[in-house]
Amino acid sequence: MSDAIVVLFVFVAIFAGIISEKLDKTIIVLYGALILILTGYVGFHEAVHAIDFDTIGLLMGMMLLVECMKELKIFDWVALRLGILTRGDPVLIFLVFSIATAISSAFLDNVTTVLIVIPLLIALTQGIGLPPKLFVLSAIFLSNIGGTATLIGDPPNILIGSQVSSINFFDFIQYLIIPVTISTVLALLIIKITKRTVIQSRDSNFSLLFMSNLMLEQMKRQLALIHIPQEVLWKALGVFLLVLLGFFTHAITHVEPAIIAMTGAVVMLGTFHKRIDLHHLIAHIEWPTLLFFAGLFMIVGCMEHVGLLHMIADLLVSLTDDLWVMLMIVLFSAAILSALVDNIPFVAVMIPILKQLTSAGAFAGHPKAYLLWWALSLGACFGGNGSMIGASANVIGCAIARSKGVEIGFKEFLIQALPVTVMSIIVSAIYLTVLYHW
Repeated sequence: MSDAIVVLFVFVAIFAGIISEKLDKTIIVLYGALILILTGYVGFHEAVHAIDFDTIGLLMGMMLLVECMKELKIFDWVALRLGILTRGDPVLIFLVFSIATAISSAFLDNVTTVLIVIPLLIALTQGIGLPPKLFVLSAIFLSNIGGTATLIGDPPNILIGSQVSSINFFDFIQYLIIPVTISTVLALLIIKITKRTVIQSRDSNFSLLFMSNLMLEQMKRQLALIHIPQEVLWKALGVFLLVLLGFFTHAITHVEPAIIAMTGAVVMLGTFHKRIDLHHLIAHIEWPTLLFFAGLFMIVGCMEHVGLLHMIADLLVSLTDDLWVMLMIVLFSAAILSALVDNIPFVAVMIPILKQLTSAGAFAGHPKAYLLWWALSLGACFGGNGSMIGASANVIGCAIARSKGVEIGFKEFLIQALPVTVMSIIVSAIYLTVLYHW
């Protein structure tokens, strides 16, 4: 019992450190893991064994794959094409980039998507005299909503998909595409209605039309400088589509998502070895993110070792034995906590707890127990929109905006995010209720 209290104290301290943002969250998590190992609450070999290398491998494989496509300038080419497609019209800029961000986030991951989209959005909106903040925030919100749709779209889903063997890539799309689609449409409506003075056609504004034409000409010149041979384009897209096919057919082939992603990355590197410098590419991998996950797994492994997760599971069961009530508890607690802190640590802790509840706990054998996983995913991913620190895409998106001279404050982000977040959680609650009673 005393060991569990000490480990809980360390975990709370880690959460507090992440919230304070005094140190990088990766350093804080590694400090926490090191303290628990040095004090003997978990052995070094047990801590290493607790690292889920399926998750690490999947993340690394997708990072390599996406970086390869970035090196080939494919994403720049697509982004400029989208910019030209909008013709500088505020309504089209809002709709095209928001929808493209939501779709891209499902298959690239939302952090990569905001890295690609936000710099172009800022350049485009500033170039034609529009306030960029609204469009940046819309892209961030839609990246989190769209990323919820697939196993690889958002880090919480990667954790769930890698650690829960009964869930595959197709399951995520099958069960989450409906709430994601509804939330996307409603988010677009909410933003469009509340910001209608900005997001409106300005065909009669000649100065805006002139600036738009100048910006479009500049984008066309930039596009002309990007020369991607058709052979390169089709080969790269072919490898990426084969990786997606591997994810879709996981239930049939039983090949782990990590192996699929790593295989795709190696094939891409081999195919374009003359165009891609491996050493340059490796430097662009998000090593802090991988170390963050590794340290987090060690801490969660220690919590499991001292029986803390078992105690939390028992506490949840003591609250209710009604599955629908438990679905709402998981959904709303995930949403609230994910808005307060980064959603990844919360999901990492909840996965072993829900495993216990669904395999040997109060809901073992219940035909609808699998809904707990979708409640966790929806709550964590949608709830991540709730604040600037709620999801990695939020932090990185705002950092990119700041580097471009667009300051977005914590309070400002919260005010804009609240309606979208509340709406998406209500949609999720209704959806889970319908599935439960189906």
